[in-house]
Amino acid sequence: MAGGRSSVIELAGQDKATLGEGPLWDHRDGRLLWVDIAEGAINVLSPSTSARQRIELGENVGCLALTARPDTVVGALRSGWHWINVETGEKRLIAGSPAGKMCRFNDGAVDRAGRFWVGTLEDGEKNPVGELFRLDADLTYRSMDQGFLCSNGIAWSLDQRWMFFVDSRRNAIYRYRSDVETGTIGARDLFVDTSDLPGIPDGIAMDGDGVLWCAFWDGAQVVGFDGDGVPRMTLNVPALRPTSIAFGGPELRTMYVTSARFGLSEEELRAWPASGSVFEVDRATPGLPANVFRADPWTDPR
Repeated sequence: MAGGRSSVIELAGQDKATLGEGPLWDHRDGRLLWVDIAEGAINVLSPSTSARQRIELGENVGCLALTARPDTVVGALRSGWHWINVETGEKRLIAGSPAGKMCRFNDGAVDRAGRFWVGTLEDGEKNPVGELFRLDADLTYRSMDQGFLCSNGIAWSLDQRWMFFVDSRRNAIYRYRSDVETGTIGARDLFVDTSDLPGIPDGIAMDGDGVLWCAFWDGAQVVGFDGDGVPRMTLNVPALRPTSIAFGGPELRTMYVTSARFGLSEEELRAWPASGSVFEVDRATPGLPANVFRADPWTDPR
């Protein structure tokens, strides 16, 4: 594998999540946000001051989207999409979850036009009932694809012509032809079959060189793929279950990696004591800023 391996540094003093996921960097105030899916919480960290905050939501939360207001995000909760004030914890329902019984939202991302794409999965991840949904700025939603076991990371190519989407339980990173102007996608295509790599694919993020980075659950690594789907670099993570990736810091040159303790045995936790932490590593190539959901915050559905 070209590019070799390098170490990832643990963020000092951070509490360990049960199921850390969905990191987002808000460049406007220099804060990192991420969720603990299992505990139903949002975590907020300001690296420059070490200030931390935790917002308890009372239900599973799969991922977040930034909005025009730094104090407000959209959360994809088990019950549906919500406006959430990350200062006070106030939340208001936008739309009830379209996922079926015993299903929930998982990972998601906002496209350059401000649409919020989110996947669903069945709790047991046994039946292919997961769907890919698109929440638009008018607060309506539609199903864009279906038939997934474990919907996961979403990202776009630098030229916006491709959307990438992970189905973890199928060891697959898919891609779709994408039209950012209309929000439509083409037929699903297999970009990478990850079966030969340690672990299973989870969250993804694109960097400024067009390298698609993927966290590998049970693989203790983050892998960078080139435009042909060839793995070019691996970063070791001191947690067995890294979950997702975001680029942050003043120049977006810090890669943040979330991780999980969920499902690990006592023996595995002894072997991987940092599991559940957020990690950071400096990168020469910056990442891309997180896009903002375009609806006016706290707007009621029509």
